[in-house]
Amino acid sequence: MYETSHLELFSTILYILLIFLSVIISVMGSMIIITYLTRRTIYVKEEIVKNRNIGIALVLSSFIWTIGRMCIETIRPIMNVWYNTYASGFSLKSVLIFVLGILGSLLIALIIGAIIVFLSMRILMVINKDINEWEEIKRGNTAVALIISITVVVVGMFFESIVSNLVINLFNF
Repeated sequence: MYETSHLELFSTILYILLIFLSVIISVMGSMIIITYLTRRTIYVKEEIVKNRNIGIALVLSSFIWTIGRMCIETIRPIMNVWYNTYASGFSLKSVLIFVLGILGSLLIALIIGAIIVFLSMRILMVINKDINEWEEIKRGNTAVALIISITVVVVGMFFESIVSNLVINLFNF
């Protein structure tokens, strides 16, 4: 068992690492999702850096935001349980089990975030049958990108608490 001061330090380091991991998951996951949704017709890095395509940057930002929020909503309740459960101390085994649960919950957050982004895009594509959104964005149509971005963020906001409750119930936190 470790002392309480060590617990506070370890908990803070763990929380920072989880936030950093969430950022990586959000950025990488978002780039993969755009690549998948566009069937590899849009190269995100090239469009943003070389072509200075603001539309792609807006859509990527909304995907990162949505997946990032899903990750945060899984981390927050887990860390609350961590503080409450292990306030008196913890063992290496309990930490390893907890970390595995956290990694599983972040994977779930990424998957649910990707599904939400995908469904948001599909809803827009069904509603706007006459518009090829990705082609418009590639041409620099910022208005289309803005509508997609706002839709993805709003749909993601509706699902944040669902993700949190799902993780708590799945992993018995």
